[in-house]
Amino acid sequence: MRGLSLPDVAAEIGVSYQQMQKYEAGQNGLSVKRMLRIADLLGVDPHTVLKSAFPENCKDGFSGLEALQRRGERQRILKAYFSLPEDIRSAFLHLVEEVHSQTSRKP
Repeated sequence: MRGLSLPDVAAEIGVSYQQMQKYEAGQNGLSVKRMLRIADLLGVDPHTVLKSAFPENCKDGFSGLEALQRRGERQRILKAYFSLPEDIRSAFLHLVEEVHSQTSRKP
């Protein structure tokens, strides 16, 4: 594996250091294309990257792809949520929190 810093990798793939930090922290989704580019830069097999991202359920390196799909879902939900007017967002958030509290109490 090459000894690149986070800013080095960010510059090589054409994103800001802050964006790279968000990728690393899991705050933003990472496209397969970017993940492949990062793996190439670091000199590691992309399969290894997937295994490290999903160690608990990843026998073949691809079992965790459902989680990657959910990240796309999360982005769509966030985009739709923040496009709503503030009063509707507040009501929606209250509803979701109430449903969560009701369902988490069940045995």
